[in-house]
Amino acid sequence: MRQIPAERIELLARIEPPAYEAISSADVTPEFRAAMEEYQKRNYSGAIAPLRGAVEIQPHSVEAQFYLAICLLMTDDRSGGIQALQAVIAAGSTPYLEAARFYLAKALLADRNTRGADVQLRVVVEMHGKLEKQAQVLHAQIVPGP
Repeated sequence: MRQIPAERIELLARIEPPAYEAISSADVTPEFRAAMEEYQKRNYSGAIAPLRGAVEIQPHSVEAQFYLAICLLMTDDRSGGIQALQAVIAAGSTPYLEAARFYLAKALLADRNTRGADVQLRVVVEMHGKLEKQAQVLHAQIVPGP
């Protein structure tokens, strides 16, 4: 792996939170709805408690788990964010899988785990989804070329 200066890693690992796009309206809890109102105001710390409540009520809600992960990352709880993203990935093929892998790569990079970030970014590129180009650009900056 390429030796990357700390300031550069910080810049590459910076997260721009994804816009909230309601994917499923069925079974949306009041907790989730309240959390997403805070999320849309960019009040990530205010969204965490209701998101945790939503996950408790619906433990299989990948949507709530994903946005909880983003909020945790945005409030500097990297280990909690990584754990929540891993839960989203473990859920398998969902609309959040690609984004979860991309944000996990960024969180791992922030943890100076370039090998882990490398693996996640390669998978994102292979998925050929909306984040493919961003993943390619980020990957090229952390892994030496051929």
